[in-house]
Amino acid sequence: MNKKSISNILLVSSLMSPISAAIANEQAPVPVTIETISTRSFEDVIQEVGKINAIDSAALTFSAGEKITAIHFKDGDAVKKGDLIAELDSTKAKADFDKAKSSLGLAKTKLARIQNLLAKQPDALSPQDVDEMKEEVNLAKADFSQKKAALGDYQIIAPFNGQLSSFTQSIGSHIAASTTLVSIYNLNPVEVKYAISQNDLGKAAKGQTVTVTVEAFKEATFEGVVDYVAPAVDVSSGRVEIHARIDNPDNHLAPGMFANVKQLFHKGNSHLVVPQNSVLAQNDERYVWLYSNSGTTKQDVTLGKNTNDGYVIVNAGLKEGDQVITTGQQKLEINTPITVINHKPAAKKSAVPALVTSAVEKSKPAVSETSKAMPEPEAKLTPEPVEPSAAVAPISAKSTSVMANETPTNEVN
Repeated sequence: MNKKSISNILLVSSLMSPISAAIANEQAPVPVTIETISTRSFEDVIQEVGKINAIDSAALTFSAGEKITAIHFKDGDAVKKGDLIAELDSTKAKADFDKAKSSLGLAKTKLARIQNLLAKQPDALSPQDVDEMKEEVNLAKADFSQKKAALGDYQIIAPFNGQLSSFTQSIGSHIAASTTLVSIYNLNPVEVKYAISQNDLGKAAKGQTVTVTVEAFKEATFEGVVDYVAPAVDVSSGRVEIHARIDNPDNHLAPGMFANVKQLFHKGNSHLVVPQNSVLAQNDERYVWLYSNSGTTKQDVTLGKNTNDGYVIVNAGLKEGDQVITTGQQKLEINTPITVINHKPAAKKSAVPALVTSAVEKSKPAVSETSKAMPEPEAKLTPEPVEPSAAVAPISAKSTSVMANETPTNEVN
């Protein structure tokens, strides 16, 4: 081979070396998927444990001590206001009543005769004698009223509509005054009593809706309305007592039951949400990769509560309509080429989730160093119906390659 040929080969080799190196060093585009983020409406709900109580209840007792002569109802019977439930032996009391009744009648008769006599003979009696006769009538009336009231001490009358408990004694038993014979409960409506954190005192108000579930009827939900908010924080517990009234026509809710209570504070609070798998972490930093026609950018975000359906609330860093990279972002670095293989429009929701704050406060959101470990929820979120968000027009189905860069395109207020 002559010197000229060798020179040509060396020249071609020197020219091809940079091209070959560039081809060798060229990085294959990273396939990614993107999703358009949107706002969703949430209901602000607090969840607590309470206890069912009867609004009207009473321990029924006699005001006198004597032998029971009659019980007109059985254990658990329903009664109406004014029904005679039980009686004591009132023989002596009735005799005293009859005596007072007779004395009153006699006094009235004497006064009537005197008044007739005075009509014919004005000077037949002195005014003092007449006044004494009138006073005797008044005293007889007072004695009669007292003896009549005393008869009530030997009876138990239903004070309101309700259901009886079991009787503690039977006919023939001697019962002491003020000893409970039976209790009565008005079971419709009932109330649930519970307590909320003092931090939520400003949110609670009369008229707010509550929903209640109990273990005995796991598939049933009972609705009620708040009718009492304590005006002060309990000194011992540091919490605020709440009462809510619940209709109970079927008597499913019984006094003493424990109940899971959800109280609705607000409706329709809007929050921006982002897919959890789009969020990455680097130390205390939380960030996402955004996609736009001009390329991709890294954007810091401040996170809120998880929604428990694959999304997390964003308090700062993004706006509605931004397009976040949801898969493949772990491999992105500055100037990394990407290929969009799928674009998901803004998620449409058929339910308004409820921001549920449980009785036990959870830790603040924390994202791990990879997108697989997402923020821990501050509070549990239970989805319910919501208005669908408007979807941003999707990117062309044709795959596109762009370079990742470090300059943010979105400014956070």
